[in-house]
Amino acid sequence: MIYKIAGRITITFLFCMLFIACTPKEKINFEIAPVNFLDKKYQENGFVLPDTSKTVRTYPSYLSSDDLGVFSVNYIGKTGSDQFFWEADYMFGFFSNENKAAIENPKVLDQKVKEVLKKHLNKYYIIAEYFPKEEMAEYNSPEDFKMKDNALIYFYLYDNNKWIFIKKIASNKIDKKGITLYNDLLLEYKLKDAKPIPKEFQGKFSVNVETEITSTGMANITYHFSILKDKVMLEMESFHEPVTCMGTYKALQHENVLDLFYVENDDIRCKEINHAFSIKKENDKYYIKGAGSLATSEDWVELNKS
Repeated sequence: MIYKIAGRITITFLFCMLFIACTPKEKINFEIAPVNFLDKKYQENGFVLPDTSKTVRTYPSYLSSDDLGVFSVNYIGKTGSDQFFWEADYMFGFFSNENKAAIENPKVLDQKVKEVLKKHLNKYYIIAEYFPKEEMAEYNSPEDFKMKDNALIYFYLYDNNKWIFIKKIASNKIDKKGITLYNDLLLEYKLKDAKPIPKEFQGKFSVNVETEITSTGMANITYHFSILKDKVMLEMESFHEPVTCMGTYKALQHENVLDLFYVENDDIRCKEINHAFSIKKENDKYYIKGAGSLATSEDWVELNKS
């Protein structure tokens, strides 16, 4: 009798072990942030500036890991000037003479970066880039791992005190990196809720803005906007001013204002997370902000509708 009971227990145990071994492991849903990436324990290795060459813009970042994967947390300036602050050859930004020594000393660099972020945190978007271990072909350390072919990489944005999943991309589909990649992701996330442009804003508009006096006359720029249902096209003419950032823009509306975002190409002078122009309607008149030089770009200037 005892032997029969023992035999049944053994069979039951083996069956349970076999069932557990054969049950597929539940796949983790990484569209929910697996950890709070901002937890202080993940900052133990300190902030770094991923690339300090003069050909790209760097940004504050730190690297860490948990049981499920490796991640970087990246602070991306909300405006072009906030991003330009980290340009390696900009002597009035982070790389001023007093901070040059920090580049060679990781502890000092970490301290200096934290001082900037503590003072100006509201000027930055925070993006986490997550590499799940289940998508890795080889893992040695957070700094040394190899992703599988077509591995999925996950991106999250910290907004309103929580992590929001914004996108997952197969590694072989990522043809950009660093701040260029993050700018694209942020702009795409912003524009995902873009709606058709109201008829009241559609049409052809133009404005001429004077910029500065030159030896041969007043420099100026003429803007020609063609506002369609799904996009805005910009052409420009100028006298003694460089012509850049022409082409396609996308629009987001809030109340009676259209904000225009450059999407023609990846020209870093033009493509920013924030809008380049704002157009508003008051009664039967239209006005634009963002036209001209720094001296006039914050002014509302009347547009001519043709």
